[in-house]
Amino acid sequence: MSDAGTPTWRYLVPGVLFLGLAVYMLLSGEVALDKRRAMVITRSGDPLIYWPITVVSGTVGLLALRKVWRRIGA
Repeated sequence: MSDAGTPTWRYLVPGVLFLGLAVYMLLSGEVALDKRRAMVITRSGDPLIYWPITVVSGTVGLLALRKVWRRIGA
């Protein structure tokens, strides 16, 4: 299937959001799952949850932005 009809912004928005989440997690070292901070995933407390979330969100963000870059350049 071709994605030629899909607007570029549909790749740009998730790319920026996913990459932003990864950068935020790397800079702060934690992410709260609710507003009251009842559950916080930290780098040292939950490494088996923290690192996969960071790596996957960063990878998805980079791939989406790469798709945008290729579409704009093409």
